[in-house]
Amino acid sequence: MTVIAICAATFQRPRGLTALLDSLKRLEIPPGVELRTVVVDNDPDASARPIMERASRTWPHADLRYAVEEQRGIPFARNCSIRAAGDFDWAAFIDDDAVADPAWIRHLYETAEAFHAEVVTGAVIPVYEVEPPQWIKAGHFFERTRFPTGTPLHYARTTNALVAARWLAGGSPFNEAMANNGGDDTHLFRRIHLAGGKIVWSDEAIVLETVPKTRLSAQWLIKREYRRGNSRSLCLRDLEDSPVRRAKRLAAAAVHSGAGVGLMALAPVRGRQSLVLGAQRVALSAGLVSGLTGHVYEEYSVVHGS
Repeated sequence: MTVIAICAATFQRPRGLTALLDSLKRLEIPPGVELRTVVVDNDPDASARPIMERASRTWPHADLRYAVEEQRGIPFARNCSIRAAGDFDWAAFIDDDAVADPAWIRHLYETAEAFHAEVVTGAVIPVYEVEPPQWIKAGHFFERTRFPTGTPLHYARTTNALVAARWLAGGSPFNEAMANNGGDDTHLFRRIHLAGGKIVWSDEAIVLETVPKTRLSAQWLIKREYRRGNSRSLCLRDLEDSPVRRAKRLAAAAVHSGAGVGLMALAPVRGRQSLVLGAQRVALSAGLVSGLTGHVYEEYSVVHGS
């Protein structure tokens, strides 16, 4: 029997966690697979315990586990979920602001088997908490690139990913030094890629991610791109640092900056979305450069959730 441990970290999102658990109850289980669901509460007050206790009374799968990780930070909670899962063959990761399509696990697992992959990642489709402004729709800010199933990638995201157990050995695969700046999943999947692990896309493995009202602003979108660039370069420094790699990263930053200025210049013609898209490219460029210097942008130093 193949054991898939579904790992989710949560922090003071009762509605999101309830919706996630309801979606996991409806999952289609592939033949020969046993599901084990692990939820780690990153709140020292264990605020998610009542939700988990209610869910356990009607849980349809073999195993539902709950643990509390008092050390605040996403990588601490993710590592705790892996340890709490015990022995397993695969770990599937999903966030507490997402819900899974009923066929989510089946498609991740079938893609891994069909393409002999050790990591499979899939589509994350935005669901807006409130109607977004027209410029956000026009800019497609929350819509991520999709690929044909089986497409090889060099990255994945823990919002929607299946990972072979051997890459999670030791119980602490997520870099806990990145607790306040994010990017611990970027670090993990970059390590896997550099070590020869095969990462592929599954376009049918879908999760829906809630986009709260607080993210529907130019400020949030620009800051997030700065953080993404900063994390990418911090990972480069840690995993594959060299003068050549740094030079290539600086060249890439220059390209992003130039493209961003060009997009901002087109704003009078193309609208506000062009201005924000351009500012994002400039912020990404700045983040790439700041990360190369060793500067750490602590996006999560005050609030854990993303």
